[in-house]
Amino acid sequence: MKRKPFRKKAAQLMLELIAFVVVALFLFPYLYMVASAFKTRMDAFAYPPKWFFTPTLENFRIVLRDIRILDFMENSAVVAVFSVLLTLLIAVPATYALARYEFKGKTFIAYSFLFMQLLPAISIVFALFFVARQLNLYDTHFYLIVCNLLWNVPYAIWMLRGFVEGVPKSLEEAAIMDGCSRFGAFLRVTLPLISGGVAATAILVFIFVWNEFPLAFFLTSVNAKTLPTTIGFFMTHSGVQWGPMFAAATLGTLPSVVFVLLVRKYFVSALTLGAVKE
Repeated sequence: MKRKPFRKKAAQLMLELIAFVVVALFLFPYLYMVASAFKTRMDAFAYPPKWFFTPTLENFRIVLRDIRILDFMENSAVVAVFSVLLTLLIAVPATYALARYEFKGKTFIAYSFLFMQLLPAISIVFALFFVARQLNLYDTHFYLIVCNLLWNVPYAIWMLRGFVEGVPKSLEEAAIMDGCSRFGAFLRVTLPLISGGVAATAILVFIFVWNEFPLAFFLTSVNAKTLPTTIGFFMTHSGVQWGPMFAAATLGTLPSVVFVLLVRKYFVSALTLGAVKE
């Protein structure tokens, strides 16, 4: 009888060990990048890699003063924040309509959104570049935000659809019987219940836009240039400047990490929604 608890604890310990190893494998490249951001040029090129070294802030001084990386981070922040806000403003009511109403062409519209989500940005980026030139919108925050919506809105609709459909219609019907309009029932009943899904969608859209490269690379040059496109600054005729590159990448990951930590409880609750059924 005593063997079962022992086996259960041993299995649990083994699973925890495997989880720790998997997390460590995924975190290692990121931690190596952060550590290398504090290395000198000689330490960064050392082989085998040096695990113990004297930290330096020289790489951060280069990217902050010489490259002025904060200007590009500001552009990324503007594009990411407004993309998230506009995506949710469009996707939430669109998702509600697809989930609650029956109309002709509903399935076709839903799968059209899915097709747009699967379309790689690089395949139409030259068409978007031509439009930008014709409308004099090249290298503007506005146009980059609009182009990001082409992929983020379909993604948000498909992600939110399951959350809306998971809210019983009877709750809205009860609110309508109590005097609420359809829109009022949505605001007072459905929207609070799917807030976790909205938060999770906002997090993922923010990360997608913050890390987006093809659109930002081809549709900007100076004024709206975002952080990911600065990678070319570190590839010089004398070689790759690994230290400053790692420093810029470390600074670039901070907003996403902070954003996720601030709303992590909503993100976790959204991902686990529906995992347990009564």
